[in-house]
Amino acid sequence: SAVAAAVASAVAAAHDEQASNCISESATRQFQFLADAADKASPSVVNLKVDVQQRGAVIGGFGGTRGAATGSGFIISEDGLIVTNAHVVAHSAQMGGRFGQGAVTVTMWDGTKLPASVHSMDQQSDVALVKLTKMPAKPLPVASIGSSALLRPGEWVVALGSPLHLMNTVTAGIVSSVARQGSEIGMTDKRHEFIQTDAAINGGNSGGPLINLDGEVIGINTAKLAGQQVSGISFAIPMDTAWQVIKQLRTNRTVVRPYLGIKFSTALPTRRGDSSEVRVVGVSPGSPAEGAGVKIGDTILQFDNKPVSSNRDILERIGYSYGRTITIRLRRESGEVMDLNVETTAPPRNVRVD
Repeated sequence: SAVAAAVASAVAAAHDEQASNCISESATRQFQFLADAADKASPSVVNLKVDVQQRGAVIGGFGGTRGAATGSGFIISEDGLIVTNAHVVAHSAQMGGRFGQGAVTVTMWDGTKLPASVHSMDQQSDVALVKLTKMPAKPLPVASIGSSALLRPGEWVVALGSPLHLMNTVTAGIVSSVARQGSEIGMTDKRHEFIQTDAAINGGNSGGPLINLDGEVIGINTAKLAGQQVSGISFAIPMDTAWQVIKQLRTNRTVVRPYLGIKFSTALPTRRGDSSEVRVVGVSPGSPAEGAGVKIGDTILQFDNKPVSSNRDILERIGYSYGRTITIRLRRESGEVMDLNVETTAPPRNVRVD
């Protein structure tokens, strides 16, 4: 009958609408991979407020201007160690000349505020550790640490932190470059390479984590390029590099640079079309380099299995921890090419390695 047909049509339409809603909800859940990554990592992310006091006219004291610096960080241990950038805490007040005595206020992702102090820092790598001086009642959420070694341009990443005092901010983008050299972005004093991303990183994001889609920290948000015509160019310290520093800071509160005992110099090309080369101009007696067979006059073709054309190529790849074996491909003055394995050590007491 007509009534039966109408009822059947209404039931079918309701079924189709329900199926459509289920598909829509399923698709929504399916494509929330950025939110899922942020949910996993966010509880370990903190905001840092650091007391800043400049030395004034009071002899032996601090009679200058007081203020506060802010940044971000993330918890790496259940006993309250927090990773951030050294430039976030570098100007913390040092009462009586004692390092780390300036007050640091840590605000957790849930709004809980806890006192802390600067544990240690390494300005050359721009990595620092902050330690909670009072623990919360419940266990601390600890960040999951990933590896930056396998990152590829085009991968999704998420930046977490407190830009411009805006707590719990999440931004997302892709990896634009996995190996941007410091010399390319005006950071000539930095040995290591940077991850470049178009995820928005602003003042206050410094020290916060850059995470992958598994919610693992693969970088430390550090800087952005500024300018009216600049957009979407930000940088993070690769986590594999930062972790070398963090391990030493946790144990020794300082960083001992690796020592090879080689002096080298970039030789500019003498003929059009040739590229610059790096030549060994000195080998310290008793050094790891001498023990491995490196000689004055050798040309360094590869360092740590990567081609070399300038001093910076070597400085950026030597890393921040010693005890690692590095393969160096050399060309002797005779033209013979060979690979030598050199194990880095701590420098002798009378040698400073920057």
